[in-house]
Amino acid sequence: MAGSTDLKTTEDYRKEFIAERERLAKLWDAYEQQEKEVGTLKNRIALLERELNEKARIVKSLKDVLEARDRENRELEIETTSLRGDKATHEPKFNELQSSLRVEKERFAKLFKLAEELDGELRTARDEIQARDEWFRIHIDSLRGIGKAIEERDRMVEAAKGRNIRGDYKSTLDKIGK
Repeated sequence: MAGSTDLKTTEDYRKEFIAERERLAKLWDAYEQQEKEVGTLKNRIALLERELNEKARIVKSLKDVLEARDRENRELEIETTSLRGDKATHEPKFNELQSSLRVEKERFAKLFKLAEELDGELRTARDEIQARDEWFRIHIDSLRGIGKAIEERDRMVEAAKGRNIRGDYKSTLDKIGK
């Protein structure tokens, strides 16, 4: 009677060990997937930051160009005022500059909209990474605890192997250990 109880207990321990090992493998796979995703998102953030910096540089240069055009336009308006008598000769040039200014303002507006969209994407990506980092921070102790539990279980199995066990039980434990 004592022999069948020992066999059942050993079998139960073996099943629990296998289940815990599978569970840990799944958790480890999930952890590795999370690490890959975090790495991907960090790379994406770096790319978006570079793009944002490039767009900011473009916006600044366009602002400079636009300001230069505004200054030029103002100077031409002053010149036009002083040359009212020659309005017919200066009006086509003035209209051309106003048209150019309008086109540049439209281009600037489009670029500014793109910069705002990129900024929004960057913020979203940062928030996602922060949420994943928070999840990892919250669950790291659980993941470590599982590892410790498996190590403790391995020590228990090794201790059981070391005892003088009769007949089939020892060979069964040897098979389980492999």
